[in-house]
Amino acid sequence: MKRNLIRPPLRLNFHEVFELISRQPGSKTPELLTTGHVPFVAEAKQSLDGRRFIALPHSNRIYENDWGFRSNHMGKAGQRIGQYAVPIDEWARNL
Repeated sequence: MKRNLIRPPLRLNFHEVFELISRQPGSKTPELLTTGHVPFVAEAKQSLDGRRFIALPHSNRIYENDWGFRSNHMGKAGQRIGQYAVPIDEWARNL
């Protein structure tokens, strides 16, 4: 599956963003808006096999190797995550 990078690129890396979310109450961001202006909350979590991910609405997830791409590796075609990653990155940079 070919994935497209987010342009312009995200400024923080996955580790930085995950740690910032983890330090928030409940390991969650405050309510943010997607690039389409839909409210959402992201949560720092860990899978049963120990992989860290950012949980999004609709069971979407951003794993470390997905950070910076418009879609993740989940499912046959991947799930769209760019509309979430951009505001998460912006929020984290403004802390």
